[in-house]
Amino acid sequence: MCSQCGADMPGIADTSELGGAACIGARLADTYIVDGVRWAWEGVTYHGAHIDEANGERVIIAERPATDPDPLADAGLMRPGETLALSVNPFHTEHALLSRFDYSGIVKSRSVFVEDDHAYMVLDSTDGDPIADLGPVTEGEVRAWGLQLCQIVSLLHRQGIVHNGIEPSSFIVDAQRRLKLARFDRCRPSGAFRSDSPVLPRPGFSAPELHRVDADSVVDPRSDIFSIGALLFFMLSGEPLSDDDPVVAEKGEIELYPKLIIAPGFERILNRALAPYPEDRYRSVNEMKLALADLNVTVNVRAGHFTDVGKVRELNEDSLLVLNLTQYFESVQTNIGLYIVSDGMGGEAAGEVASRVTVRAIAEWITDKLISASLRSTHGERIAAETETGGIRLASSTGADVRASELLTNAIIHANQEVLQYARLNPHTRGLGATVTAAMLVGNSLTIGHVGDSRAYVITARGIEQFTEDHSIVERMVREGQIERDEARYHPYRNVIYRSIGCREEIEIDIVRCMLRSGESFVLCSDGLNGMLTDDQIHDVVNRNPEPTQAAKELVVAANAHGGEDNISVVVVTVL
Repeated sequence: MCSQCGADMPGIADTSELGGAACIGARLADTYIVDGVRWAWEGVTYHGAHIDEANGERVIIAERPATDPDPLADAGLMRPGETLALSVNPFHTEHALLSRFDYSGIVKSRSVFVEDDHAYMVLDSTDGDPIADLGPVTEGEVRAWGLQLCQIVSLLHRQGIVHNGIEPSSFIVDAQRRLKLARFDRCRPSGAFRSDSPVLPRPGFSAPELHRVDADSVVDPRSDIFSIGALLFFMLSGEPLSDDDPVVAEKGEIELYPKLIIAPGFERILNRALAPYPEDRYRSVNEMKLALADLNVTVNVRAGHFTDVGKVRELNEDSLLVLNLTQYFESVQTNIGLYIVSDGMGGEAAGEVASRVTVRAIAEWITDKLISASLRSTHGERIAAETETGGIRLASSTGADVRASELLTNAIIHANQEVLQYARLNPHTRGLGATVTAAMLVGNSLTIGHVGDSRAYVITARGIEQFTEDHSIVERMVREGQIERDEARYHPYRNVIYRSIGCREEIEIDIVRCMLRSGESFVLCSDGLNGMLTDDQIHDVVNRNPEPTQAAKELVVAANAHGGEDNISVVVVTVL
């Protein structure tokens, strides 16, 4: 309940200690209308609000008593030309810092003002919750957040700013599971400590040296490295470091096991970040980021698959393949997955043969290159590495690197030639063909080669996205505005495609690529699935089945329940 008017305050369970003046419906600065409480900590209340305009733009408004001192006023953080406001506002310096950075990982401050003895800071709207309110998260997601933390803090360090407040209440996790820094109230310039601007250490998150400041102490960026390690520990364990987490004197490291069971490489990174003395930590936050990035190549996945003839057809002309290759090189694990769905066409003209030949030819082409390369990569090479453009290059059996997109393209061209050759040797099968959607997952880099109207979907916290474009008559009609999307599902030409394997000598192949985060999935399917289920229905089934095998099975069962008019094949892959 609002402490001012007694109304319900959405967004927070207990507002009895909040105080403040901005209750629901309050108008601030004759511009903003408060509609709830979002977060609250250390005397600051964060309200949800909207601008009193027709567009309904939303903002976050931080509130505290105007009589509070500006915690950063004497910290020496202001640039030349940035001066204190004539009206006293404890948010003034923090606003100057938050508005200085134009980066998605830092919440932008728009303005500050004082009204009725209360100070306010207007921030860009951010949907999400503080890290302190998160439930259990996976190790992979924590590693990804570690990279984001390092990137955010690196921006501050390049400006000569040490944050000193990296803790759960300083960061918001938005709807896309990305971190956003929302607080600057403990920042100090790198260099000598100022006695008139002390930093109050936070037990469990602040570096040990912040608890033993003296006249000779310095504000050291490596204090933030300790705090990053402590925050990652909190994300993994759900609790802060405490005095019960002893530092082993002879090894200088915290005993994480059995409290945490994480990959040894990640454990070593945490222990180095949490070293009790700055000189034993990473030399810079960028060095820690590189260590995490190298570790992040290790991505584990779960894959499930299911296929069925459906309720109408007598023969299943679909083929699919799921293949995972794991290589260790210098203790670094690289996972490469190959996943293929192919829908045969031709009926009596051997559509099932076309899909089988397509899948076999692609698998043979790629596995020959990968397995040979894996066996050969014992002379200082890794089987996979990132390219300058963010793609993946692979060591091939010829000794020359090849990009994942190039490997998939060549494999599909080879499959096309194999199907054409089969048709030439078996004239009675003339007219056979197949669609193909083939995916390679290298680490967390997904590359898809696509011909026809089998589909690939990517499922994230934002929802479901059709990642491939159907090479069908009705899809072209939708793009050209001849019919609506809803009409395409029932159009008489919905199964007519203009591009397929085995159709002609020259084949055009679509290649698409993205990076997957921990917890995200992708789905490959023949049109027997998406012809029966909407995208939202596919999304809902995958979301409620964390085990990919069960998700694939339910998708097939659901498609049959909605008519099962075609063969149904599904591959579901989730990044852990």
